[in-house]
Amino acid sequence: MKDQRAKEFARCAVALALALRETSGIGDTLEADVARGGNPFAPPPVARAEDPFAPSLAGSEGIFDQALTNGLAAIVAHEWPGEEKDKKGRVLYARQLLCVIEKHVTPGADGDLVIPDPRGDRPPPQSPADSNFHWRQLPALDTRIDARVLVDGLDVSQSARHARGTGGLERQHIDALLALDDHKSLRTMSEQHADRAWENAREEDRHSATRAAAFLELIGDDEAARRAEGVDNPNEYHPKHNPNGHDLDTCPICGYRTFCVQGLDIRGRVGFGQCLICTYIRSPDTADDEGYGEHLAWLDGKD
Repeated sequence: MKDQRAKEFARCAVALALALRETSGIGDTLEADVARGGNPFAPPPVARAEDPFAPSLAGSEGIFDQALTNGLAAIVAHEWPGEEKDKKGRVLYARQLLCVIEKHVTPGADGDLVIPDPRGDRPPPQSPADSNFHWRQLPALDTRIDARVLVDGLDVSQSARHARGTGGLERQHIDALLALDDHKSLRTMSEQHADRAWENAREEDRHSATRAAAFLELIGDDEAARRAEGVDNPNEYHPKHNPNGHDLDTCPICGYRTFCVQGLDIRGRVGFGQCLICTYIRSPDTADDEGYGEHLAWLDGKD
């Protein structure tokens, strides 16, 4: 159950983190230019804690509440097992979980509830005697819980969830929520980010392949063959004089050697780019994924 709470926290928190990253607090391009003094190349205004959070994201209040409850439940269950539930075995609400933490933790000078890293400051690893490189001392991985901001976030989210108002989450509420991921029982957001990026790359590749297949059907086999005969490689490639360029590769959708490679995956096995006939696009993320698969197959073949 503890792992499931961490996964649920990460799933919701990452959705809010992505929306937070995409939200600049400014609407369209004209408003952005005005805010920058008419200079489109000037840096955007510095985000403030009280800036509205993704007002166009439907259901953000419910996602916030869900992430907070799961995150706090995982923390309390790890630090004080059993206290995350009431006498009937039901998991406490987020407010109640914050009260449990407040009962056990002394607030810091800034008012945050600090769950200290039991290992404290860790000594740096020892560098070899002949090395000029020196490791930095690793800081303690304390968990800082801004209970005041989180309770305020619950107040504004409840008004929207229970038809008592429009809500009004702010950046500070999301920042305080994301800070919970520092706790040992969580630390799952980076994994969730990676999973989401992988899933998005797979989905984009499926859409690209579908569009390419539809385009091939539209122009027909004869027209595709005619176009393939006249394709020139836009890359400056020559096996002798410019071997660092990329030759045309075979497209996995139309089967013609018309895939314009714009780069390779990190292992140098699979190219990313676009087919000059069916327009199929293989992204760098998809190339990395396929290259990793080919690398594993190569390792299996060595055994």
